[in-house]
Amino acid sequence: MQGPDESEIVERETIDLYDIALLLNYERASSEPRFRNSKLREVATHEFDFRSVMIKTPLWTAHKGPKDGFIFQRIKRAIPGSDEEPDLPSNILSPQVMSSLARDITQLAPSRLETIYWQARGHDGCFKSVAILQYFLDLYAINPLLRIRLANGREYVTSSSPTNLSIVEYDLLVVKHLTLAVVLPDNQTYITGSSDQPRFRHAVVSFESHPYNGDNEIILDMASMQFGETGRGPGRKGKSTFVLESVGDYKKRLLTVAGGFEKAKVSSRITPDPNQANEAWMWKVAKKAKERWEKRGEHHWCGHCGRPLATGPALKRCSRCRQAYYCDEEHQKMAWSSHHKSWCRPA
Repeated sequence: MQGPDESEIVERETIDLYDIALLLNYERASSEPRFRNSKLREVATHEFDFRSVMIKTPLWTAHKGPKDGFIFQRIKRAIPGSDEEPDLPSNILSPQVMSSLARDITQLAPSRLETIYWQARGHDGCFKSVAILQYFLDLYAINPLLRIRLANGREYVTSSSPTNLSIVEYDLLVVKHLTLAVVLPDNQTYITGSSDQPRFRHAVVSFESHPYNGDNEIILDMASMQFGETGRGPGRKGKSTFVLESVGDYKKRLLTVAGGFEKAKVSSRITPDPNQANEAWMWKVAKKAKERWEKRGEHHWCGHCGRPLATGPALKRCSRCRQAYYCDEEHQKMAWSSHHKSWCRPA
């Protein structure tokens, strides 16, 4: 029997799921249309209420458990197609929107500002992040292989074909923590975990793996931080901005978020957004992430947040493996405790 012609043999590219999630999450959050060019104005919790504005929704006032409220002020409208400064935790504060009545938020630690940034943008972000991952993979003519590295040091390579990838939607039963984010002057309010949501739908991506130690399914949740610090990963003590772990560990995590959960739906794709502007934005995010992945040898990014890093003598680099780069020492420490320590090897 004649074998295949050499010209027909195409080597499949292997992409790293952790790194791809970093890039996709960064590009999604830093250009999120609902919060574009919005700066943090005030923070409230169950311990102290808002002072600069009056929140009229009874969902906020009636909630007696833990809660976080955020007021954002849009300082200008985004210009479609422009290369405006990305929205980041590091520029979430602005003197332009500080209110003399608001509690002082300038003393909040960078890690707290990062949590607020992701917590607000995580609302309904699960479906967007899943769709963007789908579009990212659609950009490949041949389905790439996925290298999946877990925080516990386990690794395997699997296919990114639709038969090996599922969209799992969970119904979370009574989310324990209420999050409210208001964007002014739009007067748009986004609420996660209110009492009128006995079932809160949350979508993740599931990858089949070869069974080892009982783990045969891996979950990627790029919007996990809509539930606050509980959503940090990978792993139980992770400090990263998304979750990548076994389904067993993920289910334990869900029980810290909600009173219970049910698997509501499993599908192969997310239905396209009927809003054409949103669809165009998600495709743009996917394409930008793929461009950055393809230029990874020339242009580095932070191994904690995915932010592009300028080259030069000030570039912070892991001194052990010489392969990972970071915004600063704080991000390096967070990445080390979350994931990098399991994969750092001497150069």
